Amino acid sequence: MQKGFLSEVERGLKRPSVEAAKRIEAATDGEVTAAELLGISGGVSEEATPFEPALASEARALGLDPNAIARTAVEEAVKRARMDAWNEKNREAVDSWNKLVEREGLWSDDLRAL
Repeated sequence: MQKGFLSEVERGLKRPSVEAAKRIEAATDGEVTAAELLGISGGVSEEATPFEPALASEARALGLDPNAIARTAVEEAVKRARMDAWNEKNREAVDSWNKLVEREGLWSDDLRAL
């Protein structure tokens, strides 16, 4: 595992795989848990949620990977929820900054060529 990757995980820019999260948990003797790294409240589980067999078979027949699609959908939903939570948490600060810029302008306003 590369140092840069760990830094990105630490800053919330990347999410480790379940396997990587377990390795980090082991390396830190449990000070950092895989559940924390993966943003889940319980333990780490690799159990797949079962699809309706007929639907999964049809998806595979069409060349689709239901598990990959489900993983991507969950990752996108979590990303959107994190962004929404950040926006809500920081709404007041962003509004304050926008009002300041409207009132005072930017330091570079006089330097713009266009």
